[in-house]
Amino acid sequence: MKIEVRERPWDLVFVATLTVLLLAVINGMPDSIFRIIIGLPYLLFFPGYVLISFLFPEEEPLDKIERIALSFGLSIAITPLIGLLLNYIWNISLTSISVSLSLFILAFAGLAYLRRAAIPVEERFSIYINIERPPWEEYDTIDKALVVGTVVLLIVSGALAVHIATTPRTGERFTQFYVLGAGQMADEYPNELDVGERGNIIVGAINNEHGSVDYTLVIGLGIDLEMMGSQGEFPDDNNLSFPSNNSYYYVDFSLQHEEKIEYDVNFTVEETGEYKLVMYLLRDDEIYRNLHLWIDVRE
Repeated sequence: MKIEVRERPWDLVFVATLTVLLLAVINGMPDSIFRIIIGLPYLLFFPGYVLISFLFPEEEPLDKIERIALSFGLSIAITPLIGLLLNYIWNISLTSISVSLSLFILAFAGLAYLRRAAIPVEERFSIYINIERPPWEEYDTIDKALVVGTVVLLIVSGALAVHIATTPRTGERFTQFYVLGAGQMADEYPNELDVGERGNIIVGAINNEHGSVDYTLVIGLGIDLEMMGSQGEFPDDNNLSFPSNNSYYYVDFSLQHEEKIEYDVNFTVEETGEYKLVMYLLRDDEIYRNLHLWIDVRE
């Protein structure tokens, strides 16, 4: 079977079609393997190929190897340049990069199509592929074994590549546990209070455990989980009142992967002294994360 692209620039039509298809996959099927399969040539080959096709619509002066090499090289240069430009005129995100790069590919594919169509057919860049059945009967035993081995190796490599691309990769498992002060910033904590004066903190957790996790948040004054004093569940308004040291409140909650929760906590201390406000995040009834603030309570 012989395939020749010369009279019609089907190669440019193919590139433009795959570009549009990738945009549809990104929007409609973000987890599809086709996003990876099409995405690699989309980033590393298409931009340079359409630019080279626009600059050199004729068969000469570049041969096919030079075109392929320049297509890869220019693509590696064009994609970061588009990202740098976006940093000044828009913002860098998956949407902005995919839209901008797609417009670049489609625009130069159209311009290259027009330039190639404007020159005589015999001078146009062409792609010629001749697919013939190998003369199997002429091969000796060793050659046949090599051909079969190569085919098997290609099939196994392809299956392995598909498996790697489609198998979810689990990254590091951890839970973010944090406390914020005034203005939801990691500073200006209520370290000095009068008796009965209300202090405010925000205690939050983000699940990055790649699965659902049950937690317990414990907030108390100078508590030791092995020797807990008076306790109580979190009130609905999250207003906590500590009569003395070794008292605490707790609340149970569950988070899915990448889910976040924040508690806007107001607290008062009823006796003077220097206290350690302790925040424990429990998992399976054991301390998983802990934080603390020192608070000086005055008359």
